[in-house]
Amino acid sequence: MKKGGQAVLRWIVVCVFLWGGCAPAVIGVGATGAYKSVSDERTFSDQVDDATLTARVNAALVESRDVPTLSIDVDTVEGVVSLTGIVANKGVSTNVERVVEGVSGVRGIKNLLQVGASSLGTRVEDTILGMKIKAEFMADSQISAWTIDVDVNNGVVTLSGVVATPLVKEAAIHLANSLVGVVRVVDNLILKKMPPAARE
Repeated sequence: MKKGGQAVLRWIVVCVFLWGGCAPAVIGVGATGAYKSVSDERTFSDQVDDATLTARVNAALVESRDVPTLSIDVDTVEGVVSLTGIVANKGVSTNVERVVEGVSGVRGIKNLLQVGASSLGTRVEDTILGMKIKAEFMADSQISAWTIDVDVNNGVVTLSGVVATPLVKEAAIHLANSLVGVVRVVDNLILKKMPPAARE
């Protein structure tokens, strides 16, 4: 594809994510969510289980008086809950983990919370950087962008989700690392489990 075409594609993708990122939160499952369900490397049943568990974890965090709910992002893959975001101190991070441990169905916890502070300007920059990464993923035919969740906090990019092959995983990490503004990339991607027949 010519450079001009790539630029147009990237701007279209950014616009889609600007709209799609908000729509599912308001109306439940929009076109973006439906497409992701079809293209996700997990089974539909696993996706539903993970989404249900994420909702229960978020509800538990909201009910707790010891954690700042709005600064924490929760992602669940195969029952393992990943926590990203920025908290004031290590004590808050520990409290968050304790709350999540108490939620029925949680098989494991990846506490990726950063301790520190973030200004409004930095949060805006993180949001824009996250959209740029998603746009680059969409423009790369090797990467299944809809299966990868991107979280950015103070320039630290966390990639979560299930990918089909090690090559896809490496490509996503390399591409995210190549963008200006990325401090480092946290690899929280896991490989799709192959059925026994496929491994023989």
